[in-house]
Amino acid sequence: MLIVFLGIFGAYWLNLKVVSQSKARIVATAIANQKIEQIRNLPYKEVGTDPRAVDEPVGDIPKTESILQNNTNFAVETTIKYISDCFDGPRSAECPAAPETDDCVKDYKRAKVKVSWEKPFKGEVNLATDVAPKNLNQEKEECTGAAAGVLSVSVFDALGQAVPFPFIEIIDPLTGNTLTTNQPSNGKYNFVVSPDAYKVKITKSGYSSDQSYQAGDIYNGTTITEPVKSHPAVYEGRLTEVGFSIDILGSMVVQSRGTSDQDYPLIHNAVFEMEGAKLVGRDVAGKSIYKYSQTHVTNGSAGIELSDLEWDSYSFYVDSPDYELIGIESPPETEIEQPVGLLPAENKEARLILKAENTLLTTVKDSTTSDPIFAVSVRLFNLGLGYDRIQPTDEEGETLFIPLQEAAYNLEVQADGYQTYTEENILISGDIILTINLIPSP
Repeated sequence: MLIVFLGIFGAYWLNLKVVSQSKARIVATAIANQKIEQIRNLPYKEVGTDPRAVDEPVGDIPKTESILQNNTNFAVETTIKYISDCFDGPRSAECPAAPETDDCVKDYKRAKVKVSWEKPFKGEVNLATDVAPKNLNQEKEECTGAAAGVLSVSVFDALGQAVPFPFIEIIDPLTGNTLTTNQPSNGKYNFVVSPDAYKVKITKSGYSSDQSYQAGDIYNGTTITEPVKSHPAVYEGRLTEVGFSIDILGSMVVQSRGTSDQDYPLIHNAVFEMEGAKLVGRDVAGKSIYKYSQTHVTNGSAGIELSDLEWDSYSFYVDSPDYELIGIESPPETEIEQPVGLLPAENKEARLILKAENTLLTTVKDSTTSDPIFAVSVRLFNLGLGYDRIQPTDEEGETLFIPLQEAAYNLEVQADGYQTYTEENILISGDIILTINLIPSP
């Protein structure tokens, strides 16, 4: 009878324990779920415990508390810690493709809630949840303790495709100091910064550059009143997106030549202005300030090579009372309308066709063979007018004097192995063509 009744009592006691533990566990689970939901509904920066350890987030959630329910005393213990995810850095064997460094290792928070009880039977329930920041702003605030916003900078080329590894600088527009930089492999980077306005500058070796401006900046000696791309403003808790365009630099060889009727003779030391279509802003008078606007002079070969040119549409102007720009050829002998387009990484040749009211085209030949003579020194002068110029002949034996006043000039032609040729009082009026036959020296 003792064995039978002990078995019955043991079964009753076990059943009583199972029912009691089941009731306690249901209540403890409800308490833990309630605590988890409370944590999930808090603003991210308020998810923390009080008191807390040094490396734990601060908040108003009690570290420990006691709750009496159904005549059972439940002890609630909440632990919240920061978690560093290697996905955004630092790079490791677990995350080999992540950035090398991470400015903020407090990527998100992990909350654990333990609810335990001692009577009538001992037990506990554990629940956990991860709480992630809504954006990078909140993550940055956890690391710095200051309000932050996100400045998202994208760099793309002329086709709208991302430029790999551009050098992005975030600069204080007041001091000119560089605050932070990055070279993203995908051409885009999110900078988490305090609310303010920032200057953004984009550079890359072999590429054009781009940047933002503000009113009052000086560009090529002109004050910008209305910038085309202003410094982006970053606001607390908000995302500011800006885009910049750069591409591979090209080049252009610009020549100054006479008309086709004159067989395109070289025109030396011609002054011209070259202007792109891209703007950086407008001045106080509302006049456009072009990103590229330069004055150039063709050299002794009647041409100039302009390297490191950004892809753009370029216009040419010749402001001279002596001659005018009557056409542009690109490639040579193919007349086109302005502006002249230059693609990324393109090497182009443009020919400026100039015409003056009075010109002298001289052709120097060998009197015996009638072959043109190269690099002959041709001097044309009128000392009364203060005009005295020496020019070499080209491979065709030609050289063009332009522009000239209507007057009489003296001519002197010298070449090694030939007798010197002189002629006085050559009347220049309109376009004059003169052929000179040099006699070989005896």
